[in-house]
Amino acid sequence: MSKHSIIQIILMLLMPAIGLTFSSNVTMKNTLNLEVCPKEPPFLSSYIVNGQLNLTIPDEVLDTPVLFIRYDQQKTRKYIQIVWSLHKDNILLKTPSIASSAGNIIPVANNLPLEDNLIAIFPLEKSGTDIVGHTINITDLVLRQTIEWTPGFTENLLPEITMLMDARNMKNEVIIKTRRGLRMGKSKIALPVFYAFSALPKPMNTRRYDYRMGFYDEFFTDHNYGTENRKANITKWRLQKRNNAKEIDVPTDPITFILSPDIPKKWRSYVKAGIEEWLPAFEAAGFKDALVVKEVDSINEWQLHSIAHSIVFWDQRRYLRGNEHEDTGGTISKILDLRSGEVLRCDIHLGSTIEALSEKYFIRAAPLDRRAQKFPFPDELTGSLLQNLTAHEAGHAFGIMDGNFGEYTYPFHRMKDSLWLSTMGYTPSIMNYTRFNNIPQPEDSIPPSLLISKVGPTDLYNIRWGYSEFTKEKDVETELERIVRIQDSVPWYRYNNDQFEVIGPAATNEVVESDNPVSSTEMALKNLKRVIELLPDANRDQKDNARLERLYNKVLELWHHQMNQVVSLIGGYEIHYSSINQPGNLYTPILWQKQEKAIDFLILNAFNPPKWLTEPKFHQGTQYSTFPDEMVGIQQKLIFELIDTARLKRLEKMELIYGQKKLLNTYVLKIQTGLFNELKNSFDNVPPRKQEIQLTYIDRLTEILGKERLNYYPKSKFLDYTDYSKGILLQQLLSLKKELEIGLKTNKEVPTTGHWKRCLLKINSIPNI
Repeated sequence: MSKHSIIQIILMLLMPAIGLTFSSNVTMKNTLNLEVCPKEPPFLSSYIVNGQLNLTIPDEVLDTPVLFIRYDQQKTRKYIQIVWSLHKDNILLKTPSIASSAGNIIPVANNLPLEDNLIAIFPLEKSGTDIVGHTINITDLVLRQTIEWTPGFTENLLPEITMLMDARNMKNEVIIKTRRGLRMGKSKIALPVFYAFSALPKPMNTRRYDYRMGFYDEFFTDHNYGTENRKANITKWRLQKRNNAKEIDVPTDPITFILSPDIPKKWRSYVKAGIEEWLPAFEAAGFKDALVVKEVDSINEWQLHSIAHSIVFWDQRRYLRGNEHEDTGGTISKILDLRSGEVLRCDIHLGSTIEALSEKYFIRAAPLDRRAQKFPFPDELTGSLLQNLTAHEAGHAFGIMDGNFGEYTYPFHRMKDSLWLSTMGYTPSIMNYTRFNNIPQPEDSIPPSLLISKVGPTDLYNIRWGYSEFTKEKDVETELERIVRIQDSVPWYRYNNDQFEVIGPAATNEVVESDNPVSSTEMALKNLKRVIELLPDANRDQKDNARLERLYNKVLELWHHQMNQVVSLIGGYEIHYSSINQPGNLYTPILWQKQEKAIDFLILNAFNPPKWLTEPKFHQGTQYSTFPDEMVGIQQKLIFELIDTARLKRLEKMELIYGQKKLLNTYVLKIQTGLFNELKNSFDNVPPRKQEIQLTYIDRLTEILGKERLNYYPKSKFLDYTDYSKGILLQQLLSLKKELEIGLKTNKEVPTTGHWKRCLLKINSIPNI
């Protein structure tokens, strides 16, 4: 035994007696190596004496940026940039404003021009160790002080059940373990909360934010900023080639993820494959073997809470009672260097249960994949679903937002072309919310592997723009702009993020997009009918009807999404984010002929749904009432969508673009005529569900016309209807009133006379009509 080892053992025996804790670097086999480097120049040093946490700050660390991080039960990481400053006999803890390399300043708080803000003041203490530096007691900071980690952050702290547990000195990092007592509702809860002080590296070379590309900025936001090119950096990892002269080379530090030991072993290879789907994308950017995924048998709590490790978590909420079918998808949590947008750590959280993933696949692909016609699915299929989920979340980890990448550009006729699907996929990006491919028909014999999306051509394009390094001879901005301009000729590379307003079929979610939404929906509905037919046999092994009803409701939900895709054509635009000197327009209205086709489809299908959907045979013995009628609720939402103020305003604009007067009036007339088609057929009998829809339409117009008119402030009118559209709605309602009055005079003995009179009474209730 070495002299060093003997001294270490003696210290371990003696230190508890004097109230001092000791951090060992002994690790177990098959665990990650703990990075304790006592011989290196210290970053910060912590030690506990008599239950008090002391921190020693070397002169080299004073007035340099440091990350202060909180790891708690929330997936979103909380962190702020801080500096330690010496002022006479005190150490000041401050949050500084951050000089972004994009050329502006990220303020301390409330957009004030402060250089820094004071969080706490610590008197200097005697260190009691041979470590050189300034020692302070930070016990209150981690146990009793509430810090505003995010704007408006508060917590109801309970000091009586808050305690300091331990601390560790790591390489360029100090990690502190506490139990934080909190009152949540009527409960008292002591949660494990870890704090860390982590050194920040020298800022990396950045890439400027460009609204035409789908990358997060350094605030990790995905809000819709329209077509504004904000002064910001994108979020990305620091990747540098070992030899920048090579076109393709390995990076000095690859992006590394560790699979949590909680992930069941039989799924780990699929989760790993989901991350590794992105290897070709990074190779397109010039990096070979840019990704490393590690499997470990165990990982300790210090490694879990170190900035040095990015973890793929298996969300344990899936095992809580009541969450067995929770469809939370996945998410990520990032820690960033706000100066440059560098990703320092990113965890991937896989949340959806196996049951939820399977059911989502069943309602879309069961008619096309025999493996999915019986629960539980074979492991190979389940693994593929987990791989798909992981690949999508990995895209977020690399900096790419949820959005609509190249949707409404893939040719409809290619959706049953196996060669196209195997090379291009049925969606250009795995970051799209297209879910699984339900457009092909069984007779097309599409291999099931082509029904699940993979990292696609647009993903390679995005990583190429975000991560490529360029030689000094090249003008970087010119080269980046050249890559962006490829969108002018390759439409599926285009990105849009109009999440606040769906302005066309390129911005819808939950369905497979093509350049022909009506035909795509017709094919999807054929498969939905087949799903309804498969439901009884798929659930025959169940002792109750819970899964049967859950799947049926998900079919209705998917039917709604399909109808919304068709609705998006009406008042819809093709979208191409571009600058003024690029060819083409940002927004090009969809041809009116296509919009008319969409209106006709909706009148025929959305408001006259087939019996196989609304009255499936298995409901004859499982339901005793017409309540609840989920279909009515969906149809009412569609009514609201069709006469939504934003849609009507877009149609007003199209009147000017097309030079087609009365286009909006023509639209409202077509909707109203379709909804009240019985008036043209001798007051034919109106089914109960249709009666509700007709009255909903009248109620909605009554509500719109009864709203007080907003004046003078144009921006406040975004959610209000224009006077022009109100006039058209009133005109059509008066026409409907006239039809009802004439019809009731000439058709006195029809079965639904009471319904028609109610419609007339509602119209007459509008003041001054």
